Amino acid sequence: MPATFGQSNIAFGRASFTFSEFSVAYELSLVKDGKYSRKELFERMFQKDPVKKKKVVELILKVKGKTIQDNVKIPTNMNIALSNIDLVIQEVLHKPTARIYA
Repeated sequence: MPATFGQSNIAFGRASFTFSEFSVAYELSLVKDGKYSRKELFERMFQKDPVKKKKVVELILKVKGKTIQDNVKIPTNMNIALSNIDLVIQEVLHKPTARIYA
C-alpha cells in the first residue's frame, strides 16, 4: 500500500534555503564539462549575469555559516573556487530528506 501525504513526516517550516537559493544551486548543478571546462562555463555564466555571481557568493557564505550585512557590497571581480560551488550544490540539493512511515 503506497504512503499518503498525511503519513509522511516532512518539515517545511524548518527549510534552510529559499526557493530562489534552491534554483540558483540547481542551475549550477546543470553545468557539465563539454567543449569548455566547468570553471570556464561558470565564468561565462557569471559574465552574462553578474547578479547571479553575487547570489552564488551569498549562498556560499550561507552554507559555510557566515552571515553578511544587507549593506555590504560584494565584489564581482572575485574568483569562485569549484570546491565552493560543489559544496553549495551538495548542501542545497542533496541534503533535504523526507521520512515516510508506512
